[in-house]
Amino acid sequence: MRISIHPANLFDNFGVDGAFKLMHENGIEGIQFGMGKEVMSRKAVFDNLPSPMDGELEDIFELLRPYKEAAKKWDVAISQVHAPFPSWVVGREDINARMVEVLKKSVAVTEYMESKYMIVHPPYPFVSTERLTVEDEWELAKSVYVPLIPYLKQHKVMCLLENMFNRGVEGVRYAAACSDFQEAAKWVDELNAIAGEECFGFCFDVGHCYLARQNVYRAVRILGHRLHALHMQDNDGHLDMHVAPYGGYVDWAAFLQALREVGYKDDLNFEAGNAISKYPKELADICVKMLSRTGEYFRAQLKG
Repeated sequence: MRISIHPANLFDNFGVDGAFKLMHENGIEGIQFGMGKEVMSRKAVFDNLPSPMDGELEDIFELLRPYKEAAKKWDVAISQVHAPFPSWVVGREDINARMVEVLKKSVAVTEYMESKYMIVHPPYPFVSTERLTVEDEWELAKSVYVPLIPYLKQHKVMCLLENMFNRGVEGVRYAAACSDFQEAAKWVDELNAIAGEECFGFCFDVGHCYLARQNVYRAVRILGHRLHALHMQDNDGHLDMHVAPYGGYVDWAAFLQALREVGYKDDLNFEAGNAISKYPKELADICVKMLSRTGEYFRAQLKG
């Protein structure tokens, strides 16, 4: 149960080597490496802008080599790699065809970064009134995930689905793809049946669960053995705030109880970027240390 964080703006503020040094010195054992920030932004996806992900794998590896080398130097693991997103956009077949190829390359990138887990957002519409039927949503999911199977097997990487939310009128958030956790568990099981081995699992985003008005304890219990990664973040139930635990209203005691009951053993990853980036650069070490100490507390609770 390594203590892992989303590095937020640390690379921008301290450089690659300096950021890993700061994390190491303040108790961080792993990071979530976000390809969406470092390689192919959301804007590049939506606006079809050029991206290194359109090039050769060797060139992408060379671009990422400083991150890999600094991580090794400072003994900070790449706990998980987050593939570029969105994986699919309503009515944009140009984007959707491009993203299938980007996700295939992302599997190789995950292996190169020496991570076992690649997180891929499920395809879903961003507005609640455009949500598809259960059957159509599953067919759409297969169109994104099934083409990855040969690459997952080749590179020995597990693809993790994530629970999402979408937006309605007056800023209300609704459950979206993979936020019905019975359905999400079924998707993982059926994708693994198609693959003929365990190529798929789940990354549980605590903040997304709370925004979608789902019960965090029940969600973890349903996901059970399928759960291989976490995005631990808090919010006020209205905005996807990505602040540290106890900065919002998530029931963290119930969440930890559920993790204990399902025997969770993988990394404790805080996707709480705003717990770092909202503070002045001069306080970054204190912010990182607070996340580290929270991770130590969580780990003690799970082991105890």
